[in-house]
Amino acid sequence: TSKRLYEAKKASTKENINTIIYDIKTTYYNILFATAQVQVYKDTVKDYEMQLSQAQGFYKLGKKARIDVVTAQYNLGKAQLNLIKAQNVLEVALVELSKIMGIPDYTNYELSDELSLNDFDLNVDELLKTAFDVRPELIVAQKNVEAAKYNLRAQRRNYSPNLGIFAGFNNGIGNNYDLRTSQVGVGLNYSGLNILRVKKQVDEANAQYKKAKADYEDIKHEIHFNVKKNYLQLQTAREEIIIAKLALDEAREQYRQVTGRYKAGVGDAIELKDGENTYLNARLDFYNAMLNYNSTIASLELEIGTPLKLSDKLILKTKNQNL
Repeated sequence: TSKRLYEAKKASTKENINTIIYDIKTTYYNILFATAQVQVYKDTVKDYEMQLSQAQGFYKLGKKARIDVVTAQYNLGKAQLNLIKAQNVLEVALVELSKIMGIPDYTNYELSDELSLNDFDLNVDELLKTAFDVRPELIVAQKNVEAAKYNLRAQRRNYSPNLGIFAGFNNGIGNNYDLRTSQVGVGLNYSGLNILRVKKQVDEANAQYKKAKADYEDIKHEIHFNVKKNYLQLQTAREEIIIAKLALDEAREQYRQVTGRYKAGVGDAIELKDGENTYLNARLDFYNAMLNYNSTIASLELEIGTPLKLSDKLILKTKNQNL
């Protein structure tokens, strides 16, 4: 029983380590997303600064109304505010990562990774088999079942009567051989035991064993559900990235066209603002889809208890995509 409990503690420690790894990964992905978000708002501020300069120039030449200048000023101020908020989100994420790693004062990070989409060939049945074989939480539950089973056996042995063999011989008194006797026998007894108390201990051990088995099955069913759920979510997240990338490409082209018309003096501020907002939201949606995909991978890894083996084939990444 003690050995099984020790093994359960070891597996429980592994489960805690996996949880910490998951927390670090998801927080790190949030940092990558926050970094991309900051860059989006930096680009937006730069665009609105240029648009304000253009609006002021057109206004001085009498080609645009004062409302274009006011609109550009408003858009620039809002973009600057969003940039401040995004930078704050990034700083909080960095502090959160330091806290999880146990070095709360460390902030000197240099990010070399990026949110990316890798191709994968995952089989849900293989994922379930892996989870049932290596998931620490399930191993803990299994060891608890084994420990409870051994404890039940031990209590039942206490409840069993003691088996005794006895023998005796009396050679009589003096020369009276008629008094000579001998005895040999086997006996069962409960000497020194409180039968009712022992039976209660057996019943309690049996109840603990049944509960441990029920807990094991509950955890196994929960793992089965979560693995399948995260597997389906990962497939959905992958498709969302592809769709978000197409929407981003379209929004970028639309923004390029409305910007060109405004520079030529044939577009208006409302059209330009709509194009900018559409492009801004498309970029953020794309980054958010990438974040969701990578976070779902981390969740699936936590559920199966080991890292996934993804393909080396890179489909998309957030850097150098002219986003």
